[in-house]
Amino acid sequence: MPAPVHELPSSLPAHARLEPIIGGTLALLTHYARTPNLAAADKIARNLALIARHPDASAALQTVCTRLFTDWLGPLEVQDAPLGGEWRDVWPMPPLAQ
Repeated sequence: MPAPVHELPSSLPAHARLEPIIGGTLALLTHYARTPNLAAADKIARNLALIARHPDASAALQTVCTRLFTDWLGPLEVQDAPLGGEWRDVWPMPPLAQ
């Protein structure tokens, strides 16, 4: 796994502890599964990035969250997306014009 660009400080305040971040992320994932929206997806991606570079996260958890963060972001460029992958919002892809 590549070294994170931004390290978190070693003395974290209570609101930056790992367990509440994981718990909040799980709650967001549940919310997103019920009613997908871009704001929740954005917060999920940010939380995954935070966990990926958190000093209390194990190397395995950091690796998983780094990969998931990349999945939540999607392709960086539309041309990198698989066919139809450019529809990255919560609406269903429109039918193809005949």
